[in-house]
Amino acid sequence: MRPICPQLSNTIYDESSEGGGIPSAAQTDEDCLYLNIWTPETGLRYGKLPIAVIVTGEEFAYDWPRNRINGLDLAGEGIVVISVQYRNNIYGWLGLGEGHRQLPGNYGLTDVRMAIKWIQRNADAFGGNPDQITLLGHGSGGAALVLATALEDSNLLKQLVLMSPGPVLRSLGSGHDQRVVETGRQLIQKLGCQFEEAQRRQLLGCLRRTSQEDLLRAYESVYNHGNGSYQLGVILWRGLEERLRNQTLPPLLLGITSNEGAFLQDYWLDVAREGQLALQEYINHTVLPNVLRSLEAAGGEEGGSQLAAIKWRYFNGVPERGGSVIHLLSGMQRLLSETLYELPFFRLLDMLNGSTSYAYVFDQAHSMDMRGRKNLFAGASHSSDLPLLLGPSLFQQIARRRFSGEEEQLCRKLRGAFANFLKSGNPTPGRIYDAWLPYSRQSPFIYSLGEQQAKPIQSGGLDEAEIDKLLRGETSAGIDRSLSRTNRHDTYRAGASNSYTASNQQDSGFANHLQRVYGFWQVLLPLEQDNEFRGGALGQRVRLLEAHADAARYRQGFYAMLGLVCLLLACLCLCVYLLKRNPDPLRRRNASSATDCYCL
Repeated sequence: MRPICPQLSNTIYDESSEGGGIPSAAQTDEDCLYLNIWTPETGLRYGKLPIAVIVTGEEFAYDWPRNRINGLDLAGEGIVVISVQYRNNIYGWLGLGEGHRQLPGNYGLTDVRMAIKWIQRNADAFGGNPDQITLLGHGSGGAALVLATALEDSNLLKQLVLMSPGPVLRSLGSGHDQRVVETGRQLIQKLGCQFEEAQRRQLLGCLRRTSQEDLLRAYESVYNHGNGSYQLGVILWRGLEERLRNQTLPPLLLGITSNEGAFLQDYWLDVAREGQLALQEYINHTVLPNVLRSLEAAGGEEGGSQLAAIKWRYFNGVPERGGSVIHLLSGMQRLLSETLYELPFFRLLDMLNGSTSYAYVFDQAHSMDMRGRKNLFAGASHSSDLPLLLGPSLFQQIARRRFSGEEEQLCRKLRGAFANFLKSGNPTPGRIYDAWLPYSRQSPFIYSLGEQQAKPIQSGGLDEAEIDKLLRGETSAGIDRSLSRTNRHDTYRAGASNSYTASNQQDSGFANHLQRVYGFWQVLLPLEQDNEFRGGALGQRVRLLEAHADAARYRQGFYAMLGLVCLLLACLCLCVYLLKRNPDPLRRRNASSATDCYCL
């Protein structure tokens, strides 16, 4: 493949190298706008095959530098697979607004739109159907870019696939354009080109004279591992909410993994190795403020009760001093999973109610992400679904081993569902019992893809000991171990071993969990005041909120019991009626005997 576009040198996407050594630098080049095309032999013979265009990326900042998309196995399903290389970070998103002719921004979006138009014009040359193009985006940047492209060129796309979309409502919502412009001004000032801003042509020349190293270093100082308040990205005028209210998208297939936040960053582990106090400080002063900022919630003194409520929910039982580093990491990854993925996913599903949307959650024990690392916590971590979807070629490149029997079966089922959607717009065409129903507010159906265990994995000292070894640097992150799954994932597990067989009732469990997460962040916290956080009142309100969400699971049982009670009451009324209609025979005999005695 051709070299990718310039990337940051230090990102959470640094993949493990073979043998556990230091990864070699990825080849990058500003001449990077290329397409990688995989075509089945049948496509070259007969043509008119559906086309899947894949766009990946995270936070508009970086992409996979080494373990890149391989569409060889997915193309074996009778699909033309195309991956798009586009400009990212400062090269793709630096802009000063639509009114700035020399530096308007949205260069990455322009790259993808041009790629789609080129594919449509030349689809016949590689056996594709120009009228059946599906745009697939993975990651917060890739999925947001797919949504923006669909809103601009919806007539060119047949369907959309969003995998682990992340906080796309914030990335494309109202106010994001102002943040992008402000970040652009900050970058121009750091690069020493602010004096040329009045002369727009000189500004562009100043940026072009700056070296690639200086451009990326300036962007990295602003990006700050995603912890900064400044960010670049797509400038979508009028905002995503307004556009979706006035525009219907093509049919969508979208989903997340069961524990996105378990995608541990090396920086987190470095802080955790310094001890419990260092990790606690990082959570209090970096993670929590970023979460509140992303949700536009109050912080500092104004949000004292909100911070206390968040700590109560995610770090309850972990003391400020002498606590467990492992449990702090577990609470932090759960916090990030719910706020950066699950809550935005629920809000996006609600906003897409006017479009046909098929939702899913992917779950797998001991999942491996695109870096080749095993998940040490519950469920499936971020990007663990992508190697299984793309098949053994990419999986062997990442894991340095073949599929196990269970992984091969899961790969077939996951890839089969996606292939059905790419071909027909329905992931389970012709099925009745285990049909994958569209998501709606009235029927919040989220299909459970992956493992469905009869009981959760039991926790033990061995798992925590292995994580402790990881923190001490005695082993790598590729350990095939897992902490026990939290109860929030047990609600949508089936008792059968068949990972693909599911009933409608079982596949509503994850929707109930998302509703509880939404209730905590969007209902409870905005109403919470300092004077309410006393005497366990918050805990009582949370329990009532969760009980309300859990009630949906027991609704059918309640109706059955209610019907039984009504039947028993009807029987009782019938007995009373019969007793009143037919008086006691003994009472009659006593009455006749008394009459006989009187006559004598």
